[in-house]
Amino acid sequence: MKTITQAFRTLLVFMLIFYCIGVYAQRKEVSYFNDSVEICPLADKELIDSCYNLLDRNMMLETDGIYGQIAVIDATTSEVLAWASLEKQLDDECEGCGDMVYVPFKKKICTTDIFVPFMAAKCLEVSNTPLDKMVDTGCGILEVDDSLQIRDHNWRRGGYGKVTFEKALLMMSRIGMYKAFKTIPDGTDLWEEACDTVHKSNAIELAMTFNQMYLQKSSLGYVKKIANGIFEKTGIQHRLAPRGIELAGMYNILQCDDNKRSLDEFTFVGCFPADNPKYTISMLVIRPHKLPATIGMLSKEVNQLIEWLLIHRKK
Repeated sequence: MKTITQAFRTLLVFMLIFYCIGVYAQRKEVSYFNDSVEICPLADKELIDSCYNLLDRNMMLETDGIYGQIAVIDATTSEVLAWASLEKQLDDECEGCGDMVYVPFKKKICTTDIFVPFMAAKCLEVSNTPLDKMVDTGCGILEVDDSLQIRDHNWRRGGYGKVTFEKALLMMSRIGMYKAFKTIPDGTDLWEEACDTVHKSNAIELAMTFNQMYLQKSSLGYVKKIANGIFEKTGIQHRLAPRGIELAGMYNILQCDDNKRSLDEFTFVGCFPADNPKYTISMLVIRPHKLPATIGMLSKEVNQLIEWLLIHRKK
């Protein structure tokens, strides 16, 4: 039992630290990142311009974002092809007013909450729990203890009830994810670590991490099955999938919490084509809480960027 726990903790650290920081450190040796707007020689300047246009004129404007980032990497080599990073400098004399300015891309502005479904899939894989095993998500509300309550996004409609683990993850059931974590020792503690809402990452780190997770060889391949399935007809985000290309990944939303958070976080990370990835991209926007707030807030920009890559960077 202890071996399984240690193995998963190692996995958790490996995914969220080694993949992010380790690969990132290797890139620093060739001066990929700089605290200025300097463009690295190996990046695509035209693609960077396109990313900044998407971020400035679309994403930040349409969502009232105060922080935004985009990253594009080569899925086969992990080379950084483009990035964009902006922050809105708010005007104290005019609520909501302010100029968009460049900020260092290394700035940590987002959580790693988008990886929780993939970690849940890995828990099932480590514990040899079949994806077709049934799990009871109840009415969409789970009282774990006095300090932990988990709600599914459809709790007002009665939740998902009894479904397979695969269906629970494809429908982004937080209760299903939690119970997947519980299939390994110390699952509750590991869940709390995974759901930490500290701003500890950025778009390039999200893209690097997902790229390594998705391409990692596995006997069961649960992570890849969930990443692929989320945009298929059985997945909750199938309506957000681009036309004409198979996409693997996920959109995520982390909304304002009266006790912990005052901001909304919208993120996307994914790669395409799903069967033989060429590009991995990530997008994120942070804004003060407001409505409407939907999980697909960035889908138009994601699909525009995918279309741009397909047209302008044919290989």
